[in-house]
Amino acid sequence: MMHYYMHDGPAAFRFELAGELDAHDAARLEQVWRTASSTVGNRTLLVDMSFVTGIDDTVRHLFQRWHEAGAEFAPNSGQARELVESITGRPFTPQLAHPPEYRSWIPVKLRPFAALLALLVFFTPSQARGADDDASLAFARFVTHSGPAYQPAGGDMVVEIDASLPQMDKQGEVTLIRHREPARAAEYQVLQSCGDSIVRQQVIARYLTIEQQAYELPASVSAVTPENYKFRYMAEILDGGNHFYVYGIKPRRRSEGLMQGQIWIDAKTGAVVHQEGRLAKRGSVFIRKIEMIRDAGARVDSPYVRVTRVDIDTRWFGHAELTIRERPALSVSSAEGVQ
Repeated sequence: MMHYYMHDGPAAFRFELAGELDAHDAARLEQVWRTASSTVGNRTLLVDMSFVTGIDDTVRHLFQRWHEAGAEFAPNSGQARELVESITGRPFTPQLAHPPEYRSWIPVKLRPFAALLALLVFFTPSQARGADDDASLAFARFVTHSGPAYQPAGGDMVVEIDASLPQMDKQGEVTLIRHREPARAAEYQVLQSCGDSIVRQQVIARYLTIEQQAYELPASVSAVTPENYKFRYMAEILDGGNHFYVYGIKPRRRSEGLMQGQIWIDAKTGAVVHQEGRLAKRGSVFIRKIEMIRDAGARVDSPYVRVTRVDIDTRWFGHAELTIRERPALSVSSAEGVQ
């Protein structure tokens, strides 16, 4: 099983990897790298292979592409050194003087009461806090504000959806208003619809059906809370003036609305600013797999409050891609839907 740990330093962005890596891990690493690449800039990508026990051809080819793009690989064992040499195609000579200790993932289980207690402890003036304490404090804030009472209130949102079927070279766009009130199902008013009808009817419409089903579930069922998920601390990320802690999330049960992946928690507020992963349950026989990346708060440019990117593996039309942008419907006039 692959474990990874990200370090965001002033000169290099470092991936620490551990375990035996296969094709599934390659896809996961590619997704993680796409997410983190916006924070790397001109810094060096350093891949620490010290705790990697093996890689398959898919991972090797991925790392070779990274190496060709300028990434550096660092081992600290004979086995890891052989792996690095198989990637770079040349003997490895330099080594890390003091390789960082790999931090194993430890499940975090905090109930709201425990989170409040943690806040009281961490706010004690005489309490000295290190990086781990700061991460725990951010997580305590997150747990305190993640229950059903803290779910977003209902209201009208403008939703802009761009979708495509790359294998069929088809695109479609829909702009709508989502009407949603607490304890009521979401309703949609189409403002504009253009592009290929297959994309609009078979991709966008089906996505909205799944979304509507998710909104019909009680907030307590799908909320990212310790009642629904197991959490594991993974990394700390500094992005300019922003400070995030990354936690892996794993559903406690396989049900609709839950996903396996990771969340980024704002260090100051405990708010979730980034979430990514794979839905635990597809919600439709039309779909084989759904993977999602969602940014909110500090990760989203105005005027949008949330941007979601969805990759769907469909049974009939191949791979589908959607980008969903949401903003408050403050000044949008009603309009006739275009079919």
